[in-house]
Amino acid sequence: MSVIIRGGSGNLAEVSVDNNLSVNTPAASEAGFVTLSAESDPGNGALAVARKVVQLEASDDYRLRTGADQTFFNEYFPGTVLNLNVWSQVNSVMTSAVASGFNTLNSALSVAISGYSNLRTWRHFPVYMSFPTYCEIDLQFTAITNGNVMEWGLGLAALANAPTDGAFFRITSTGEFRAVLSTAGSEQLSADLVSVLPAVNVMKDYLIVLSEKSVEFWISDSLVAVLDRASSAAATTGSMNLPVFIRTYNTAATALANTIKIGYVNVSLGDMATNRKWEHVMAGSGGMAYQQQTGAAALGTTALLTNSLAAGAGIAMTNTTAALGTGLGGQFGALPTLTAGTDGIVCSYLVPAGSATFPGKSLYITGVRVQGAVTTLLAGGPVLYAYSLAYGANVLSLATADSGAVKGPRRIALGYETFVSAAAAGVIGTGVYMAFNSPIVIQPGEYIQLVAKNLGTVTTAGVINFQVAFDGFME
Repeated sequence: MSVIIRGGSGNLAEVSVDNNLSVNTPAASEAGFVTLSAESDPGNGALAVARKVVQLEASDDYRLRTGADQTFFNEYFPGTVLNLNVWSQVNSVMTSAVASGFNTLNSALSVAISGYSNLRTWRHFPVYMSFPTYCEIDLQFTAITNGNVMEWGLGLAALANAPTDGAFFRITSTGEFRAVLSTAGSEQLSADLVSVLPAVNVMKDYLIVLSEKSVEFWISDSLVAVLDRASSAAATTGSMNLPVFIRTYNTAATALANTIKIGYVNVSLGDMATNRKWEHVMAGSGGMAYQQQTGAAALGTTALLTNSLAAGAGIAMTNTTAALGTGLGGQFGALPTLTAGTDGIVCSYLVPAGSATFPGKSLYITGVRVQGAVTTLLAGGPVLYAYSLAYGANVLSLATADSGAVKGPRRIALGYETFVSAAAAGVIGTGVYMAFNSPIVIQPGEYIQLVAKNLGTVTTAGVINFQVAFDGFME
């Protein structure tokens, strides 16, 4: 019994004289292999956005190339005060307010013509050639009404004027929903995306992915538009270094008052492991130790160093109170009259405790510097200060011991500084600086204090003014 093998073409399979099936061996270039690719979006026929598949890439050594993202900025809106260290808020007729986890633009519900409420970051975020910059904004709006315009994304936009550069979403004054790429003011618009326009009062995640070749627009993980760089343009935008902005403004009196409620903003750099120090990342995101953090009732510097702060008459230090003043560093005047060998608090700072309306952040101290200067003639002496750092206690007094929920201070010696007997005003000490390879970490609700102990002779009069600086970041 035999079996005839016939291909789809109608041709019969051949055998050799030894009755072996003849098989053609393909060239190496025709050998079987698998091409790897990844689907970043399945596509949406209604929006004419094709399925997006990206081919994976290997190095010359046959290793699959991978990338790691780097965060640039991460900000939200706890408490009741906008963090003006990182945000600029400009309003006219309209107002804005922080409450219940949102920053609400047009919070007073103005319907007047020419009113606007603009929010933007002070920081501008770069785009690096083949590495995408991701801008993610969580927001919702309360109305869509003729005469009102809403825009959000990366861009340069002042008052109620047209943006001069950027990539952003726009709801027009006639209710159209567009993705916009502005290259130095020359705009490309997507098709009207009204079919995917989220309903009012529904929180959505809006993502803009900007590179030098194109910009992608996503809503809650669905790709809704892609705009390519203009054929005559050097890059997608003019500056390629843009702030985040969100705004609403009225081109006419509106029938309904519209607000934008912003919940979260994040900007990151894709595919580039910059190896940037984490403290630099935190500082770039507004987490510098020398300024107040998001959610604080009063913003500004954390140091006791006000404008034109005088040397003052000085105050005697104690080891139970912050008699010289509170602040994370700054300027402090002391009468060196505390009993010899007794610790005195030069400056004290309480890391704010966390709550539902204030993020509890840890303070990382990477270095401390202190230097004294005589500002009033010393009567007596010499003064020999042994400086130390006290940290980690949840009670102000240096005499506090660990007990249950009470935590006493941990201590680190910093060094010495001396002032001769009867030192005149103008004598400046040598100062002390200490860097910490392993940062000192102070948790929310704990104190950090610079301490001075006179191992010399107590004076009866005179003032030593301390300049104190802490290097560090909040996380």
